[in-house]
Amino acid sequence: MWSDKAKDVMRRAAIRAKLITEADHPDRLTLVSEPEAAALYCKRACKQYDLEDGDRFLICDAGGGTVDLIVYDIHLSSQGQRLSEVTKGHGASCGSIFIDMNFRTLLIQKFGRDWAKFPKGVIPQLMETFAYQLKPHFDGIEDQYLALPRSDCFDYLENPEAIGIDGGYMRLKASELKKTVFEPVVGKVLNLIQEQLAAAKECSAIFMVGGFGASNYLLDRVKQEFSGMVKTIAVPYKPEVAVVCGAVYVGLNPKMVTARVSRRCYGVSAMDKFQEDVDPIALKVYRVEGEMCKNRFNVFVKKDQKVQVNECVTRFFSVVKQNAYDIGACSIPIYAINGQPPRYSTGLPELAEILLPGPFKSSDPVSHEVSIKTKMYFGLNEVKVVASIQGKDYSTTLRFEDGDSYTRPQVRYL
Repeated sequence: MWSDKAKDVMRRAAIRAKLITEADHPDRLTLVSEPEAAALYCKRACKQYDLEDGDRFLICDAGGGTVDLIVYDIHLSSQGQRLSEVTKGHGASCGSIFIDMNFRTLLIQKFGRDWAKFPKGVIPQLMETFAYQLKPHFDGIEDQYLALPRSDCFDYLENPEAIGIDGGYMRLKASELKKTVFEPVVGKVLNLIQEQLAAAKECSAIFMVGGFGASNYLLDRVKQEFSGMVKTIAVPYKPEVAVVCGAVYVGLNPKMVTARVSRRCYGVSAMDKFQEDVDPIALKVYRVEGEMCKNRFNVFVKKDQKVQVNECVTRFFSVVKQNAYDIGACSIPIYAINGQPPRYSTGLPELAEILLPGPFKSSDPVSHEVSIKTKMYFGLNEVKVVASIQGKDYSTTLRFEDGDSYTRPQVRYL
């Protein structure tokens, strides 16, 4: 759910709020996903639930708007117990506000034409009573009684008994709430959990966090569906603060997570040897080393590939200008795609670009080429790219504008 673009929005918001500046090193602001923060919070409960080295646990961060999930592996290192991602986290818009929306629809159906006659403050009071008193404690078994706000509008209902109103309360049958209010949302959460468990192959525990994660009904349904597959299904202490407390733990020890799963495939456009009957003639160019194919997609990391935190992938490229020793400004386009790596970069939307201002003088009188070392750092919550040419480094943290297009970053020397 947390895209590269969304991360950039967060970073730019911090800059506008003057928490950091454009010139600051990217490490001055650490971004952490909510499920990862919650995982570090739950890690402290591992001993309580008998989770040990090699065990895996699923975080289900169920909030108001979204539900985000991911599976982590517990392992021991020389620095103690650490976590690594097992699955690529994912989520959906199926948080508790959608239960509220379903309940509002149910009320409209019950009140019918009388709904439009209610004074302005009545409906918000009904919704607030449901959200804070009935919804958290609903267990799917007991009928619920919704306290009605003091208003004479209920005295003029055509048939109050038919919709369960009596003595200042509205009776809501458990079966009706399950079918029309809770299950349409809870069912989506169960599907998300099933997908994560299938991807993880094995899992020892499920931790429910977030405000919606504390729901009795949601917890009971998760246990009904998965207790035969997972030995521990629990709600940690104060699940509603799991994310904020976990974020503090990240700040205190940013190296608790040692590996992550790449959300996208990253690469650059480069030349490679031309292959007859494979590469199109239109992409053939001639260089000192022979026939070459331009616009080949050179992969740095594949989608779903597990990478160590701050893992560096290095590639060496050459910039060539025929019949000239001075090579002017050039750039390295960066691409990120959601599928398998293509053979060519032609037509791919450009994610980012590192500008190398030049001029650069070639020392090779034959090829007139200048070597560029390109490094991408993965396993962090943002991707960092460094291009080194003739002893100077140019770096950027990938940043976005609307539509995932990219404006050329300011180049700075490290």
